[in-house]
Amino acid sequence: MENTSYRAIAIVGAGAIMPDAANVPAFWENVKNGRYSITEVDPDRWDPALYFDPDHNAPDKTYSTIGGWVRDYVWDPMKWRLGVPPRVIDAMDEAQKWAIACTREALEDYGFPKRPLNLDRTAVILGNAMAGEKHYFTALRLYFPEYAHELAESASFATLPETLRRDITRELHDRMANRIQDVTEDTMPGELANCIAGRIANIFNFHGPNYVVDAACASAMAAISAAAEGLVANDFDIAVTGGIDRNMGVSSYIKFCKIGALSATGTRPYAEGADGFVMGEGTAIFLLKRLADAERNGDKIYAVLRGIAGSSDGKGKGITAPNPAGQKLAIERAWQNAGLSPATATLIEGHGTSTSVGDVVEVQSMIDVLSSSNLPPDSVALGSVKSNIGHLKGAAGAAGLLKAALALRDKVLPPSVHCEHRNPNIDFAHSPLYVNTELKPWTMPPDGVRRAGLSAFGFGGTNFHAVLEEYIPGRLNGNGKRSIAVSEIPSNGKEVIMNAQDVSRTSTPSSYKAPLRGALVIGAASEAALAERLSVVEKDAKAGLAPAPIPPAESDLHAPERLAIDYANATELADKAGRALKALAANQPAIWKALRAQGIFRGHGPAPKVAFLYTGQGSQYVNMLELLRATERIVAETFAEADRVMTPLLGKPLSKFIFIDQADPVALAKAEDDLRQTAITQPAVLATDLALTRLLAR
Repeated sequence: MENTSYRAIAIVGAGAIMPDAANVPAFWENVKNGRYSITEVDPDRWDPALYFDPDHNAPDKTYSTIGGWVRDYVWDPMKWRLGVPPRVIDAMDEAQKWAIACTREALEDYGFPKRPLNLDRTAVILGNAMAGEKHYFTALRLYFPEYAHELAESASFATLPETLRRDITRELHDRMANRIQDVTEDTMPGELANCIAGRIANIFNFHGPNYVVDAACASAMAAISAAAEGLVANDFDIAVTGGIDRNMGVSSYIKFCKIGALSATGTRPYAEGADGFVMGEGTAIFLLKRLADAERNGDKIYAVLRGIAGSSDGKGKGITAPNPAGQKLAIERAWQNAGLSPATATLIEGHGTSTSVGDVVEVQSMIDVLSSSNLPPDSVALGSVKSNIGHLKGAAGAAGLLKAALALRDKVLPPSVHCEHRNPNIDFAHSPLYVNTELKPWTMPPDGVRRAGLSAFGFGGTNFHAVLEEYIPGRLNGNGKRSIAVSEIPSNGKEVIMNAQDVSRTSTPSSYKAPLRGALVIGAASEAALAERLSVVEKDAKAGLAPAPIPPAESDLHAPERLAIDYANATELADKAGRALKALAANQPAIWKALRAQGIFRGHGPAPKVAFLYTGQGSQYVNMLELLRATERIVAETFAEADRVMTPLLGKPLSKFIFIDQADPVALAKAEDDLRQTAITQPAVLATDLALTRLLAR
């Protein structure tokens, strides 16, 4: 497996509104205690007397009236000082309100505002399908002329006196208008799905990208996947992500009943008698950061997201029928993305919808992935939070992620309820999977890390799987600190950039010597404050303590007063810190200019602009970036990508033209000649420039 620890993402905050749970602690207590939160619909939501019929074939009726309903949550916009006018709040769908409330809980859980966030680098990426319910009612109001027209055209109505017809039509209109809010300029933004994310960015003043992802019942996982990829690509530093579902209107019930998907008896994933899913509603919101950043900042970490991937079913029995081939692909890709073997999982939080076909197909997909692992029976716990709260549709993956993350944090295996007898159509006997039905300690696996898989599959043949593991301080990045680019000085005197993590695991050519150096960057609001921080550094360094080489904090980089020191060890750092303190006291530009040559740099005021200059044809040479390609994964990946693109055009991989055995003078001479050919030169230079840019961005 490839080492992909650089992709690790930390969950540093969480907020939730769930059936029978107004926040994350209440939800977790319910899950641990095996609470079953499925109840009958409240007639105030929709009246079963109008819509229920036990006959599955009855037109325009639902045969199911049960669900996981949110009946209590905290919403106090005045106390929270959201700065949103009451008329705007009145026009908001409950989905937007839940998203705001859960984001607020997640931010408080993280410690904001006492623990700062870079608002300019905070993204909001949420999963939602079908928006909320308000838009159904405003559409009903606006379509009244259609109903009035059909009423007027009916033969029986036409026999009534004209005055009576007008009165009936007016009274019907007024009654509907009294039930449904007026349509105003606030109506559409209060209902649109994309405004769920936009509302959060607006209220909390986030300036990263905000958008909503719709992948049906995999929406939340698709959003989390996009958030993770954006963090890895350094598009932003914080991601507010998760899923929201507040769509339990009677129209959804009737439509799902026509598919035959709903159960009228209850939710029982992986159990005998599973006869359909039970709808639920709710929200789970997470704050995600790159693990290295979270460790550097000393954040509380629930769990670590190691990998996530998706797939499509392709052709199959139908657009809504699960396809084991597609599900297997998603699971395999996620573990490959994580750089880990699925055999190391000891918990699977499954999609587990409690449908007769879906559960069987899903478990068989898991068994197929694990089949080559030779794991013993009953060694991998299986469960589904849908056994507690029903199927949250667009938010289902977020609910599963919350359950799995809390299980990893507390090192317990939570129970999956209503599985007294396992589904006889699932071959549990010849697999490592078992449905865990009791709360119990999560014993340490042989490899010393608790890991969980998490699945979410959606209508339309979209599949997602994620890999989570418990947080063990410093396990991935060393001493709880992020490994970063440090200088390696080769014997020829040219400086190249290496990654400290790669240095420890990669054999370095003997012609290079590698004194690893660190760079300390500190910032402050004033020179006095800067001197105070530097004094602490000097004191620690004199005691033999040098900070691990970690990336500078954004607050230091953007501080009005800044200082950077290049050093190899504590002794050198102490010496240079002392010189910098003297220079601060003297406050003479000439001193700072002289210190630059010694690796001591002073900056103040707004940071200058940075420009990248890309070389053109003529700058190429054989074996350019050879060492970086051998030691930096992102450089190697860039050349591998170039090979895939250029092989059909050049007849062989591009890297074969660039990287040549130094001991073969004939091959070297031919390569030098090849690199002068425009068709080879330009992609070679482009790949080199792109590799360097990606490395610097990382």
